[in-house]
Amino acid sequence: MAKLETKNISTKKIEHLQAKVHTKELQFEALLDISNSINSHFSTTALIEKFKYFVKDQLQIEKLALYSYHTTWKCLLNYGFSKSDLSKINLERDLIHMKEITSVNTQQKNVLANFDIVIPVYQEKKPLAYLLLADNNNDERTVSKLIKHLNFLQLLTNIAVTAIEKQRLAQDVLRQEKERREMMEKQNEILEGIVRERTKELRAEKEESERLLYNILPEELADELKHKGSITPMRHKEATVLFTDFKGFTLTSAKVSAQKLVNELNEIFQAFDFITEKHSIEKIKTIGDSYMAVCGLPKESGFHAIQCVRAALDMIHFLEKRKAKSEFSWEMRVGIHSGPLVAGVLGTKKFTYDVWGDTVNIASRMESSGITGKVNISEKTFQKIKEYFHCEYRGKKEAKGKGKMKMYLVEVEKESERFKKVKHFIIKKLKSELPKDLYYHGLHHTKDVCDVAAGIALKENIDELNTELIKVAALFHDSGFIKKYDENEIVGCKLAKQHLPEFNYSKEEIEIICGMIMATHTPQLPKNKLEEILADADLDYFGRADFSLIAKTLFNELNAHGKSLDRNKWNKLQVAFLKKHTYFTKTSRELRGPGKQKQLEKLMAESILTN
Repeated sequence: MAKLETKNISTKKIEHLQAKVHTKELQFEALLDISNSINSHFSTTALIEKFKYFVKDQLQIEKLALYSYHTTWKCLLNYGFSKSDLSKINLERDLIHMKEITSVNTQQKNVLANFDIVIPVYQEKKPLAYLLLADNNNDERTVSKLIKHLNFLQLLTNIAVTAIEKQRLAQDVLRQEKERREMMEKQNEILEGIVRERTKELRAEKEESERLLYNILPEELADELKHKGSITPMRHKEATVLFTDFKGFTLTSAKVSAQKLVNELNEIFQAFDFITEKHSIEKIKTIGDSYMAVCGLPKESGFHAIQCVRAALDMIHFLEKRKAKSEFSWEMRVGIHSGPLVAGVLGTKKFTYDVWGDTVNIASRMESSGITGKVNISEKTFQKIKEYFHCEYRGKKEAKGKGKMKMYLVEVEKESERFKKVKHFIIKKLKSELPKDLYYHGLHHTKDVCDVAAGIALKENIDELNTELIKVAALFHDSGFIKKYDENEIVGCKLAKQHLPEFNYSKEEIEIICGMIMATHTPQLPKNKLEEILADADLDYFGRADFSLIAKTLFNELNAHGKSLDRNKWNKLQVAFLKKHTYFTKTSRELRGPGKQKQLEKLMAESILTN
């Protein structure tokens, strides 16, 4: 009997030990699982689910509620309890005073009636969580099951809740870091915006100061001033001075408002600026209603007198054309004289580029002794231009302070009879048949290209016959727009071949002319000097001060023909075109190359600021 009792006792001890080992294994697995989850940075929800699985399924605890500091003391996990059970609990009143594992006594049954045990979880002196447990049957075996797991549940809850708290703190740190970065990015954006605006302002100020400097001084002298800080006065053996003056200006100015008067002069003198630039003439200054310009400096030119006379005729033509749309009918005298002079810069704050010498005085006398609507020139200038222009000899006229001097009135530029006829024909045809929405490729562009081409031909030493062919090609180069917008050069050649024989142009000459017309097709691929001249003349405005005004007309024209360009796209298109474009003749490279580069830099800066 004793042996049997001993065996039973041993069996029970073994079973008890096995149960304890099994319990420890479960606890170890739970700790390992929770620890691995923490090390793998599982989310709060995943940790809670693992905690719930172990307590409910492994330990078979039937009721549990977990209050956590992480959720500002709201219930983080609940199973087995009703909402009404939980709604009665007040943390400050019912739980916060519990520092140890507490069995709910009868005095607390009014609030914690459905709870058996409260397990507080602390970190140092700070409460992190409260675990509330209960069973359904409330018998001794179930309560005993709860009691034997209390310490482990406290440990496991501590680990889980501490991990959750650390996650919360880490998330807070990440959130704060994100907010800090967002704030820094926003501040950086604000600062970058301020820097962009300031850079834009500084660039605009720099461009404006340089624009003013280059308006006051010739480009070579402006560059010299920027790099050396001073300009060396120069004596020029020969140059041509042009003076203009309006008849009856004093009487007219007394009858109109100051604003109207200034607007009139500004519009006229701006046009004169464009004309002088086109003919490579340096504007010196305006004195009241008088306009003064010089050709042949700072770079010498063997054709300074011809260039000045062409510019003077353009000025008179501009005023005659302007009469139709202006309420004022300005009549102007122009005087021109050629000879030696001295040029230099005066002043330190307000620079003034000026010329001195008897040549200046005589040019002024040519103007004051002239006739309105005419170009009055001296004997010396006449000798330089007589092969290019028809002039009327006026005889010797009195010039104030100079006595009597020979004077001539310039009539028209010398042209062959066949050129006069074809010029009249094609201009009349273009004027009547070109579409009205050709804001860029209109008659004005054709005339401009013809003038520029003649100027380049002069500087490139092209003979009279070939210069005529260049001018004919210039007059026909956009004639194809009469019938077709795209590939118009082919149509222009057809028109040239159709009509030029009527004006005694040979088959060989027409082929040369058509070659020049096709050379204006983009991309430009000229094959000889004549084609290079017309190609350069066609895009001469790239390097001129009126670039923006002319480019705007092309922008409007392209949109009128369905291109749908906004300002940003247009700027990018211009930048790409100017980068690829090249001038072919030495004259254009020297005369327009630097100006084109400045236009390109300006457009690139505008594109950067826009983006």
